[in-house]
Amino acid sequence: MHFAMIDAQTDSQAHRDYLESRILTAPPVEIVHWLYQVATDNLTTAIACLRTGDNFGRGRAVTKAQEAIDELMFALDHKVGASFTRNLAELYDFAQREIITGHTRRSEKAFRNALGVLTTLSEGWAGVRERLMADHSPAPVEAAESDTRQEQTQGDGLSHLYSQVLPGPDPARDWSC
Repeated sequence: MHFAMIDAQTDSQAHRDYLESRILTAPPVEIVHWLYQVATDNLTTAIACLRTGDNFGRGRAVTKAQEAIDELMFALDHKVGASFTRNLAELYDFAQREIITGHTRRSEKAFRNALGVLTTLSEGWAGVRERLMADHSPAPVEAAESDTRQEQTQGDGLSHLYSQVLPGPDPARDWSC
């Protein structure tokens, strides 16, 4: 029994180390995608826990969703696209308030309101992510030089709104879904 516990702890630490490595080496556009995924997955879990009466599970899922939204808010760079980032901040704030309402009043409707906003934003971000990842895929040298010149003059879409470097993983936070 003791060895099984040590193996589980070792596996858990290996999994955390792997996730930390992925986060530290991922481009910001990918981290934003993951944060949306964490938020939406945990809201879905909160709804399921609400239905089954699992208050502890619901509380844990709500906390994880809120932390992911907090990170999204923190990552906004308000120096560029001020009205756009202000709108995103307001949508994140709305989602946070709906999550609080859903949790405190046991309202599936409020959870679904937050989930709807975050799902829509996530779908929009997926399009940005796909475009940026395609722009950064290996290309012939001549095409890459042309792309670099074009990026210098045009920028890269919305990713500059999240240009601030996201902090490394906080060991006190559990970002698993």
